[in-house]
Amino acid sequence: MRDDLRRIAHAGLTFNAPLSVERANALVRALPISPGHHVLDLGCGWGELLLRMLAGYPATTGTGVDSDRGALDRGRRLAAQRGLQERVDFVEADAAQITDQADVVICVGSSHALGGPEAALRVLRGRVEAGGSLLHGEGFWAEQPGAVARRAIGDLPRFDELLAFAQQAGFRVERAERSSLEEWDAFESSWRSGLEASSDPDALALAAERKREYEDGYRGVLGFAWLVLAPG
Repeated sequence: MRDDLRRIAHAGLTFNAPLSVERANALVRALPISPGHHVLDLGCGWGELLLRMLAGYPATTGTGVDSDRGALDRGRRLAAQRGLQERVDFVEADAAQITDQADVVICVGSSHALGGPEAALRVLRGRVEAGGSLLHGEGFWAEQPGAVARRAIGDLPRFDELLAFAQQAGFRVERAERSSLEEWDAFESSWRSGLEASSDPDALALAAERKREYEDGYRGVLGFAWLVLAPG
């Protein structure tokens, strides 16, 4: 996808995932972090969840890592707008190359950068400090995918397989939720909205293709899990 089209698609999103503000706030509350401790967001995009963590827990610090320079610049602007710029760093890098540990680690929709759903959890186990937590967001097949869905998305585990991967990696599952269909519909609509308002034929074609893939392929078939995991 062209970088300019990606920016248009992302412009209307608060989170680059099917996530409501209400669920996001609940997840932040489920990840208490002591003053002076650190949050690491691998594959952070523009770092909306990271920034909410820092806003919710004063005197904490954070690092967001991503390879998308435009998304990182957006994160820096958001941090400045919220007065958090002194407590967060946005780093342009390959998440797989970051070996730092943190008290809270966030990885949402970025397992592909760490070797895939199963391998990523093993990598992430090594990034979480003892006594810390991981917030992991991952796609899964809620139903058997058809050809359109599989072509658009690729290979994913089932929900029960994803939980097993977490346990095999050395995590204890403390919270396991799934995005609702309403969250999915809102996310997909927002992703397409800027493209649909564009006069660029490529943007319009991309929006139409995404709508077809969603409505005819993965709506109600592709799930998204929100897992709060602890080493143990």
